[in-house]
Amino acid sequence: MALRLKELLLAKAVSVELIDLREKSLPFCDGGSAYADPRVIELTPKINNAKGILVVAPVYNYDLNAACKNVLELTGEAWNEKVVGFAVTAGGDASYMAPLGFANSLMIDYRCQIIPRYVYATGQQIRDGKIQSQEIAQRLEQLADELYKQLKQRSE
Repeated sequence: MALRLKELLLAKAVSVELIDLREKSLPFCDGGSAYADPRVIELTPKINNAKGILVVAPVYNYDLNAACKNVLELTGEAWNEKVVGFAVTAGGDASYMAPLGFANSLMIDYRCQIIPRYVYATGQQIRDGKIQSQEIAQRLEQLADELYKQLKQRSE
């Protein structure tokens, strides 16, 4: 989903940087020394300089995965007043509300504007990294369109 969203945004001439947490070995947020880690120091300005962020993450145990939450804890204030959207995947239908806790934290703590319609896909709709569902493909397009619209409004 992340690669498809990147393609959709690039087609609209939106500058995109994909940060794949599977490729980053970030320290666990410990409330102290982790903030001074060079990997965190490199990541924080990327988030800070972004006008919008699409969080594409798996759901584990009815919540966004720990790596995603760890990034928020490590980079905190860099999220201030961003437009944020979500595209999440899970094994089944029961975790569709998983992004809400993360979204609430972003709204309350960092005054982010959350795109209200997010993409929730199950393992049946995305297999081997490929989108199997036309509905999910359309929702990804809608998410990219809404991010583009919100960013354009902010720049006017």
